[in-house]
Formats: sequence, C-alpha cells, structure tokens
Amino acid sequence: MTTAVEPKPKRRRREETRQRLVDAALPVFARNGFERATVDEIVREAGYSKGAFYVHFESKEDLFWAMLEERIAGVQDTLRNAVDIELSVAENQRRVLEAIFAKDREDPAWPALFMEFAAHAGRNPKVRERLSEMYRRWHSFTVEMLNTAKAAGKLRPDLDAEFTASVMIALMEGTLMQSRLAPDDVRPQNLVDPLANLLASWLEA
Repeated sequence: MTTAVEPKPKRRRREETRQRLVDAALPVFARNGFERATVDEIVREAGYSKGAFYVHFESKEDLFWAMLEERIAGVQDTLRNAVDIELSVAENQRRVLEAIFAKDREDPAWPALFMEFAAHAGRNPKVRERLSEMYRRWHSFTVEMLNTAKAAGKLRPDLDAEFTASVMIALMEGTLMQSRLAPDDVRPQNLVDPLANLLASWLEA
C-alpha cells in the first residue's frame, strides 16, 4: 500500500523559495560584486525562474535588504545570548567583542560586499535613507542593552546611553575596518581583552 506524501503548505513552500534565493545571492554577489551581479545569475544559482524571484523581491537591491535584515537579526540574537547581567562589565564587553569579531570571521566575503553596497547607497538617496534607518535601529538596540545594564546597577548612573552607543559602534566598526585595510597589523581577536578593559573602565559603576 502506497502512502501519499502530503504536499507542503503553500506558505511554507513560499518561505523556502524565498530563503533559497537569499542563500543563493551571497555567493553571486561575492563572486561578481553587487553592481555586476544579475538576477539571472541569482536564480540560476538557486535553481528557480526569474518569475519566482519577482514573486518575492522587486530587485536585487530588495534581495540585498533581506540579506542585511537577516544578518543584523542574527548578530543581535548572538549578542543577546552573549550578555549575562550577572557577569562583570569587562566580561560582558569581552563576550560581545568576541561574538562580533567571530561573526565577521565566519563570512569573509560579507564585509567587502557591504562596503560596496554602502558606496552604492551613497550615490542613491533612497537607498541611503533606508540604510540610515537600519543604522538607527542598530543604535537603538545598543542603547537598549546599555540601559538594561544601567538599570541593573552595572553601569555608571550618569552614563549617556545614546552617546555611548555611538562611540561603541564606532569603536567596533573602526576596528573591523582597520583589520580589513591592514590585516597583518590589526587583528581583532588580539584586541578583545584590551578593548573590553578600556570600555569597562569607562562604563563601570
């Protein structure tokens, strides 16, 4: 007796198709760069038609936003899991830095691709505004984490969370940028302890 295989719900099939397109896009973008990559190449990599692509995305730009959103959500989940309010400020900073630097090492193609997309945004006001909105959300996430630690009595009561978030983002992104420009001289994994101790000396209650 043959048992019929129940078809996947339509919504689940759509989600799987969308995710396969997102997953297929990164190697195409990494291989050709954002500007030169085409929708044709992405759908060929994913094994779908262009029609399937346009069901889910308006353009390769739209698909890149989905990739960026997914990556940011993943980093934020990683940071939430890394922080333990019971630990010292220095130890939490160490865990955050290790998590961010490890994420950067996991996908060496991503930083160059993001910089190319940022340059694209610089030439396109609509894209730049959307990228700015993503930065504001990342900044708000950092402020939220700082305020949680401050409420727990771990941080200085006079700490300006908005300003501190901007400085911390600049420090982390600056370290990563230097490591890409001068990889032999700036190795993020060697800077975890010095940076964690520096931040703790500034933040700690």
